[in-house]
Amino acid sequence: EELTITEVREGGIGDRFCVDLTSLLEIGEGMLVGSSASSLALIHSETVESEFVPTRPFRVNAGPANSYVLMSDNSTKYLSELKMGDEVMIVNSSGFTKSGTIGRIKIEKRPFILIKWIDANNNEAGTFLQQAETVRLVTPDGSLQSVTELNPNTKVLGANFESGRHVGEIINAKVTEL
Repeated sequence: EELTITEVREGGIGDRFCVDLTSLLEIGEGMLVGSSASSLALIHSETVESEFVPTRPFRVNAGPANSYVLMSDNSTKYLSELKMGDEVMIVNSSGFTKSGTIGRIKIEKRPFILIKWIDANNNEAGTFLQQAETVRLVTPDGSLQSVTELNPNTKVLGANFESGRHVGEIINAKVTEL
Protein backbone atom coordinates (compact mmCIF):
# COMPACT_ATOMS: atom_id res chain seq x y z
CA GLU A 1 0.00 0.00 0.00
CA GLU A 2 1.03 3.59 -0.48
CA LEU A 3 2.42 5.68 2.36
CA THR A 4 2.79 9.45 1.99
CA ILE A 5 5.84 10.96 3.66
CA THR A 6 4.85 13.88 5.90
CA GLU A 7 8.14 14.72 7.63
CA VAL A 8 11.85 14.07 7.21
CA ARG A 9 14.41 15.39 9.71
CA GLU A 10 17.57 14.49 11.55
CA GLY A 11 17.05 11.76 14.11
CA GLY A 12 20.16 11.81 16.31
CA ILE A 13 22.56 8.93 16.87
CA GLY A 14 21.46 5.42 17.83
CA ASP A 15 22.07 1.70 17.53
CA ARG A 16 21.40 0.73 13.92
CA PHE A 17 20.46 -2.90 13.22
CA CYS A 18 21.36 -4.56 9.92
CA VAL A 19 19.60 -7.85 9.26
CA ASP A 20 21.86 -10.23 7.32
CA LEU A 21 20.03 -13.15 5.70
CA THR A 22 21.26 -16.59 4.68
CA SER A 23 20.01 -16.06 1.11
CA LEU A 24 20.45 -13.32 -1.47
CA LEU A 25 17.78 -10.74 -2.20
CA GLU A 26 17.00 -9.17 -5.55
CA ILE A 27 16.40 -5.57 -6.55
CA GLY A 28 12.89 -4.65 -5.41
CA GLU A 29 12.99 -6.86 -2.29
CA GLY A 30 13.21 -5.81 1.33
CA MET A 31 11.55 -6.01 4.74
CA LEU A 32 8.58 -4.24 6.33
CA VAL A 33 9.81 -2.11 9.25
CA GLY A 34 8.41 0.73 11.38
CA SER A 35 7.77 2.23 14.78
CA SER A 36 4.09 1.20 14.72
CA ALA A 37 3.03 -2.41 14.21
CA SER A 38 -0.02 -1.15 12.26
CA SER A 39 1.95 0.71 9.57
CA LEU A 40 5.29 -0.50 8.21
CA ALA A 41 7.47 0.80 5.36
CA LEU A 42 9.20 -1.39 2.79
CA ILE A 43 12.93 -0.95 3.48
CA HIS A 44 14.93 -2.06 0.44
CA SER A 45 17.84 -4.49 0.62
CA GLU A 46 21.42 -3.42 -0.12
CA THR A 47 21.31 -4.89 -3.65
CA VAL A 48 22.03 -1.67 -5.54
CA GLU A 49 25.51 -0.61 -6.68
CA SER A 50 26.87 2.41 -4.82
CA GLU A 51 30.02 4.51 -4.93
CA PHE A 52 30.13 4.38 -1.12
CA VAL A 53 30.09 0.67 -0.25
CA PRO A 54 29.94 -2.65 -2.14
CA THR A 55 26.56 -4.32 -2.52
CA ARG A 56 25.45 -6.66 0.22
CA PRO A 57 22.47 -8.41 -1.37
CA PHE A 58 21.85 -10.43 1.80
CA ARG A 59 21.35 -7.32 4.00
CA VAL A 60 18.57 -4.94 5.00
CA ASN A 61 19.75 -1.86 6.91
CA ALA A 62 16.59 -1.92 9.01
CA GLY A 63 16.80 0.80 11.68
CA PRO A 64 16.96 1.13 15.48
CA ALA A 65 16.29 -1.41 18.23
CA ASN A 66 12.71 -0.19 18.88
CA SER A 67 11.45 -0.75 15.32
CA TYR A 68 9.06 -3.54 14.48
CA VAL A 69 9.73 -5.97 11.65
CA LEU A 70 7.16 -8.29 10.06
CA MET A 71 8.04 -11.94 10.57
CA SER A 72 7.25 -14.74 8.11
CA ASP A 73 4.35 -15.94 10.30
CA ASN A 74 2.75 -12.42 10.14
CA SER A 75 3.69 -11.64 13.74
CA THR A 76 6.00 -8.74 14.54
CA LYS A 77 9.16 -8.52 16.61
CA TYR A 78 11.34 -5.64 17.67
CA LEU A 79 14.62 -5.52 15.79
CA SER A 80 16.27 -5.94 19.21
CA GLU A 81 14.55 -9.35 19.60
CA LEU A 82 15.79 -10.84 16.33
CA LYS A 83 18.32 -13.64 16.40
CA MET A 84 20.08 -16.08 14.12
CA GLY A 85 17.60 -18.58 12.66
CA ASP A 86 14.51 -16.33 12.93
CA GLU A 87 12.35 -16.13 9.79
CA VAL A 88 11.42 -12.65 8.51
CA MET A 89 8.96 -11.74 5.77
CA ILE A 90 10.63 -10.61 2.55
CA VAL A 91 8.42 -8.47 0.32
CA ASN A 92 8.98 -7.13 -3.19
CA SER A 93 7.60 -4.06 -4.94
CA SER A 94 4.75 -6.14 -6.44
CA GLY A 95 3.64 -7.43 -3.03
CA PHE A 96 5.04 -10.94 -3.51
CA THR A 97 6.26 -12.40 -0.19
CA LYS A 98 8.68 -15.11 0.85
CA SER A 99 10.50 -16.11 4.01
CA GLY A 100 14.09 -15.16 4.77
CA THR A 101 16.29 -16.76 7.45
CA ILE A 102 18.44 -14.49 9.59
CA GLY A 103 22.13 -15.41 9.57
CA ARG A 104 23.20 -12.59 11.89
CA ILE A 105 22.33 -9.15 13.21
CA LYS A 106 24.92 -6.38 12.94
CA ILE A 107 24.59 -3.43 15.35
CA GLU A 108 26.57 -0.17 15.12
CA LYS A 109 26.16 3.44 16.30
CA ARG A 110 25.00 5.51 13.34
CA PRO A 111 23.24 8.83 12.61
CA PHE A 112 19.51 8.50 11.93
CA ILE A 113 16.88 10.28 9.87
CA LEU A 114 13.36 10.43 11.34
CA ILE A 115 10.75 9.69 8.68
CA LYS A 116 7.02 10.10 9.31
CA TRP A 117 4.16 9.15 7.03
CA ILE A 118 0.41 8.83 6.79
CA ASP A 119 -1.01 5.57 5.48
CA ALA A 120 -4.13 4.68 3.50
CA ASN A 121 -6.09 4.29 6.78
CA ASN A 122 -5.13 7.87 7.76
CA ASN A 123 -2.84 6.54 10.50
CA GLU A 124 0.29 8.50 11.27
CA ALA A 125 3.41 6.41 11.75
CA GLY A 126 7.11 6.52 11.05
CA THR A 127 10.52 5.12 11.69
CA PHE A 128 14.16 6.03 12.10
CA LEU A 129 16.58 4.89 9.39
CA GLN A 130 20.32 5.29 9.05
CA GLN A 131 21.25 8.56 7.38
CA ALA A 132 22.99 6.99 4.39
CA GLU A 133 22.53 7.19 0.62
CA THR A 134 22.51 3.38 0.48
CA VAL A 135 19.36 3.06 2.63
CA ARG A 136 16.37 3.13 0.29
CA LEU A 137 12.60 2.91 0.29
CA VAL A 138 10.51 1.58 -2.60
CA THR A 139 8.11 3.89 -4.47
CA PRO A 140 4.76 2.81 -5.97
CA ASP A 141 6.26 2.57 -9.47
CA GLY A 142 8.95 0.19 -8.13
CA SER A 143 11.79 2.70 -8.24
CA LEU A 144 14.04 3.23 -5.24
CA GLN A 145 14.34 6.41 -3.16
CA SER A 146 17.34 7.05 -0.91
CA VAL A 147 16.35 8.23 2.58
CA THR A 148 18.77 11.15 2.17
CA GLU A 149 16.65 12.41 -0.75
CA LEU A 150 13.18 11.94 0.77
CA ASN A 151 10.82 14.91 0.94
CA PRO A 152 7.31 15.45 2.29
CA ASN A 153 4.63 14.22 -0.14
CA THR A 154 6.92 11.48 -1.52
CA LYS A 155 4.95 8.25 -1.93
CA VAL A 156 6.55 4.99 -0.79
CA LEU A 157 5.33 1.42 -0.35
CA GLY A 158 4.47 -0.25 2.92
CA ALA A 159 1.82 -2.30 4.66
CA ASN A 160 -1.07 -1.31 6.91
CA PHE A 161 -2.84 -3.47 9.46
CA GLU A 162 -6.15 -2.60 11.11
CA SER A 163 -5.83 -4.93 14.09
CA GLY A 164 -3.83 -4.12 17.20
CA ARG A 165 -0.92 -6.25 18.35
CA HIS A 166 0.31 -7.44 21.73
CA VAL A 167 3.67 -9.19 22.05
CA GLY A 168 3.75 -9.26 18.24
CA GLU A 169 0.47 -11.15 17.83
CA ILE A 170 -2.74 -9.72 16.33
CA ILE A 171 -5.39 -8.95 18.95
CA ASN A 172 -8.96 -7.73 18.68
CA ALA A 173 -8.42 -4.40 20.40
CA LYS A 174 -7.58 -0.83 19.50
CA VAL A 175 -3.90 -0.09 20.08
CA THR A 176 -2.49 3.41 19.71
CA GLU A 177 1.24 3.84 19.14
CA LEU A 178 2.61 7.37 19.05
